[in-house]
Amino acid sequence: MSAGSWRNASIPLEADVRWSRCNVYKNPGDPNDTRIVSCDKWDYDPEQDRSTIISYWELVSLRQRLRALAETFYFGGSLICMSAVGLVADRVGRMPVLLSAVAVLQIATVGGCCAASYQAYVLSRFLNSGCVATVAVLSCTLLFEESKHENRNRHLCAAITAGMLMVEVWLAVAQLLRQINWIVMQIFILSPTLLTLYAVSAVHESARWCVSVNHMDRAEVLMIAAATENHFPVCSTACMLERLTTEVLRTERRITIPSGNAAEAKAVQRRALVMLGLSFSTTFTQYSMLAVQALVASETTAWFQWTSSEANHASFILLYVLFTKISPPRLLAATVPAAGGIACVISLSFAFGYAYLTTLSFLLANPLTYVVKVLIFTNVLEMVPTRVRCGTICWLFGFGRVGGVCAVLLSVQRDIGRNDVLFALAGPALFMMLLAQLTFLHTSEQQTLGSHLSSAGAMDTMDYM
Repeated sequence: MSAGSWRNASIPLEADVRWSRCNVYKNPGDPNDTRIVSCDKWDYDPEQDRSTIISYWELVSLRQRLRALAETFYFGGSLICMSAVGLVADRVGRMPVLLSAVAVLQIATVGGCCAASYQAYVLSRFLNSGCVATVAVLSCTLLFEESKHENRNRHLCAAITAGMLMVEVWLAVAQLLRQINWIVMQIFILSPTLLTLYAVSAVHESARWCVSVNHMDRAEVLMIAAATENHFPVCSTACMLERLTTEVLRTERRITIPSGNAAEAKAVQRRALVMLGLSFSTTFTQYSMLAVQALVASETTAWFQWTSSEANHASFILLYVLFTKISPPRLLAATVPAAGGIACVISLSFAFGYAYLTTLSFLLANPLTYVVKVLIFTNVLEMVPTRVRCGTICWLFGFGRVGGVCAVLLSVQRDIGRNDVLFALAGPALFMMLLAQLTFLHTSEQQTLGSHLSSAGAMDTMDYM
């Protein structure tokens, strides 16, 4: 039977004279029986048949909602994990949580590739999302805490840029495997998780965290090991440790009295809340762009994807250079209004149908939102004390995920042709967060200058080591 004859015998026509995508005739072989029933799977042309996630799990017709369920679980995994992981990492240490997340990540990855049911596949995505977010956040936190003051922002920027480059190359190769089989492509995409087994073997607990929670014995072991590995004189390390221990004991009572630092603590809390709101707004803007980026890319040629990728790389290289000359708070204050302005321009270009302006705005907005997210991350890492750093960063990540969920929920405006609504909300939200941020910028820089002056005498001890 030809494909046309099969359609005529099996699929009814809708009111718009198109083949139905969700209904079939109850008895396709009986021309007198016109009863219609809902279908729970599709039949595919054997000559063009290839396995995809839709065909593998039959995510068609009424089962399309299961695709949204999988995405909801994926967002929920990182959101739920982030709400608890940071508190545990600040209490018991970074490495125990990191090792646990890597172990669960390996199990979830293998389980997702071998899942025999859709329920098992969704569960594996839930665990995978939570563990990936945990490993990413804790890895960046450890890199920040183990780097010297003048280099840690650049180290963080370089690590994120290298990750983006490798991901883009890996996904480009995965697109070639897409024509073969969905399972093969999934295994290929998830295979780099095996590298985390080697990576964690080269990572150690943060000595800064050990000192912040007064685990001096543990900090001594870590610092002696680091001195030996870096060929630093052990006797000098022992002298520095003795001075550090004396200083910690001398200031312990002053640190535990909350009234002395109450005003500063409240200021840090207010700035952290502003950063949470800024993370929400930026991620909302980014996911709004992802929701309509396929539409913009389809109206152009292949040069859009290539140019967008190169713009991302160039923006991170520029950010790496600027970190040596401009403070992160000032960089953030300069990039947020630019992102908000471009979001407003995108909204207007969609509303009035300026296709070329939309494409140009997307090319500028893509790298800018990535840069803003990195700057938010580095600002919060510098802002909060070591003792509560992981908890704050995880809440920052969680608020960003909430912004992404809101953008996905509001992306239904795309189906009715109102893409401008998403960006009409994103632009003003970024400007509101900018005003709140500028309120604390001057105070933040004064406190940072004071802390640098007070710790100038210790630059040849703890920081150098």
